[in-house]
Amino acid sequence: MQNNDKRNEIIRVFRKFARLGLFSERLNPMQVYKKIEVLCVSRRNRLDMLSVYDTLRLLWLNGEDDVIEAVSCIYFEGRAYRLTRYDLGARVMALAGEHHCDERTIYRRLERARSVYEKIREREGLISEESR
Repeated sequence: MQNNDKRNEIIRVFRKFARLGLFSERLNPMQVYKKIEVLCVSRRNRLDMLSVYDTLRLLWLNGEDDVIEAVSCIYFEGRAYRLTRYDLGARVMALAGEHHCDERTIYRRLERARSVYEKIREREGLISEESR
């Protein structure tokens, strides 16, 4: 799988996680697991959602709140099924302006979240070496 395709697939999974209402600070881990079990029919979707949840928890435990905020503001906002490159760019510019940092910093934070997600999936054995 090419890098752009892989990136787009990961963004799609993060967006689905938000659409299902799983990104809520009020939910404890057991509630999230039960909600995933009910909302996701296929095993693959369940594992995708659990991987996003694990990614966010791992980032939170590592104190990478800035990465979680970037993911939340860029990927989790809005109800549109698909984001265009321009939507992402506008959100990145707005967040960079809010935090008085470079847009590239925001993109690095998003890349960090995607790389953690990929590592979690690799550990689960769901991403083969051939697809990278």
